[in-house]
Amino acid sequence: MDITAIWRPEYSVGHQEIDAQHKYLFELWIMLNSIKDQQDNHLSLEQALLSLVDYVEIHFADEEKYLQAHPEFDRHRQIHAVFLAQCKTFTEQFQKGSLDTHTVVDFLRSWLIEHIVETDIRYFKEI
Repeated sequence: MDITAIWRPEYSVGHQEIDAQHKYLFELWIMLNSIKDQQDNHLSLEQALLSLVDYVEIHFADEEKYLQAHPEFDRHRQIHAVFLAQCKTFTEQFQKGSLDTHTVVDFLRSWLIEHIVETDIRYFKEI
C-alpha cells in the first residue's frame, strides 16, 4: 500500500507544507500498518512508533504556528496534546510488551482522518 491508496484530495487543508506533513503522517501509518503483525521484529515496530511520536511533535508545532490567530487555538493545542499523550502511552505499552499494534493502527488511521477532515480543514479555512 502506498500514500495514493490512503490520501484523498478532500484531506487537503489548502496549505502546501501542512498537506505534505499530513501525507507523511499517513506514510508513517502505512509503515506501521505493514509491520504490525511482525511481533518478532520488535526493533522495527519500536522505531516506527518512535518515528511517529517524533514527527507528530514536529508537525503539531509547525501547524500551531499557522493557527495561532484562530479563536479556538487553545482548544486545538489541547486536542494535539491529548493525541500526543496517547501516542506516548502506546510507546510505553509497547516497551512493556502489552501493546496491541492492531489497536494502534486502527486508532491512528481514524484519528488522522477525523482530525484533518473535521478540525484542521475548518481551522485553516477560517484563518
